[in-house]
Amino acid sequence: MPFRHGRPSPIAAACGLLSLLVAPGARAADAADYLNQKLWVQIGAFRPSISSHIQVDRSNTGAAGTDLHLEDELGLPEHKTLGTLLVGARFGERWRAEFEYFSLKRSADKTLLETEIVVDDTTFPVSAAVDSEFDSKVARASVGYSFYKTDEAEAGVVAGLHVTRFKFSVEGLGQIDGSTVAVRREEAAHTVPLPTIGAYGTCAFAPRWLASGRADAFAIDYKGHKGRLLNLQANLQYRFTGNFALGVGYRYDQYKLTETRRDPRGEVRYTFQGPQVFIDAGF
Repeated sequence: MPFRHGRPSPIAAACGLLSLLVAPGARAADAADYLNQKLWVQIGAFRPSISSHIQVDRSNTGAAGTDLHLEDELGLPEHKTLGTLLVGARFGERWRAEFEYFSLKRSADKTLLETEIVVDDTTFPVSAAVDSEFDSKVARASVGYSFYKTDEAEAGVVAGLHVTRFKFSVEGLGQIDGSTVAVRREEAAHTVPLPTIGAYGTCAFAPRWLASGRADAFAIDYKGHKGRLLNLQANLQYRFTGNFALGVGYRYDQYKLTETRRDPRGEVRYTFQGPQVFIDAGF
């Protein structure tokens, strides 16, 4: 409900300013309908720049493995386009829920190592030809509450669960305890469930135009398990009909996981950031 007395809220003031800059004198009614839709689906394409590190410690002794920068040392692609899916629903006036999923799989063939690397119990020597693969699947589920809600703007807090499945493998001529073996394959896989808290906001600042943003974060350090997550997004949508929109945006995701008490022991650091485009259907 709009305020009748006193100063307007910062959110209402920001939306008003954007409306004046983009479309003087015009109302945002066409885009505002989106803020009252009960169901929405987004299908998109994300083109991130990727930086990933992994360290798999020796399972027999616990000694540290090599901290590998996968793009530099194993030749995994630094850029890749992947599909994204997001489904959301509104419950009542202020409650909402969302689910998002995407998968990123990269591989490199016959990389000649410039330095010796240690992965689990295998040592891959200099000039060894190795095949490598790094696969990640990301699922995010959340529930949000809009503490501020009008027909043209919304802002709230969100809590949820961010689950990432990592799988890494490297295969080639290697050594165990100094003895050369013909071909050795090492694998490490781990599922990282991290609860998150965050905030979101959406503003219908001109006819058919929407701006939105979201931030999620969490950190944990408990019994040999350390995890950290940061997710940031900013998007702009143009609603060419009442139910469909085209959107562009930018997202940044960062993970860090360290395990010291269970196999595979080691560390994963994973950052990807870049532009995204999507089509949104709301009803």
